[in-house]
Amino acid sequence: MELDHESNERATDLLDPVVRDAIVHITARQFSTKRLIEEVCSTANGAEAYQQALAIAEEAGADATMARHIVHGQIIPFILRGSGLVRFAGFIHGMPSEDDGYGVPSRWRRL
Repeated sequence: MELDHESNERATDLLDPVVRDAIVHITARQFSTKRLIEEVCSTANGAEAYQQALAIAEEAGADATMARHIVHGQIIPFILRGSGLVRFAGFIHGMPSEDDGYGVPSRWRRL
């Protein structure tokens, strides 16, 4: 399932600033998508934006699990790729601790 264009833009607009803030707060040169989402949700603003993005996906017809798949696997990677702050550094294989069950475990490298 994909979100309609308007829902996708709304969710992206909500998450973009908190994802960028999280990138700045993570001090490691490389980090996983899972680690980034944990950082986003560690602040009140980030947790609220994350919950609102999930709600947008659910309003567009996704159930709660699919909403997480959309946010973790589509929207957040889209923001990361377009941020100009990081570059995709590959998929993470064989590390169950990096698999949140909602997106393909991936690594990102600071620019």
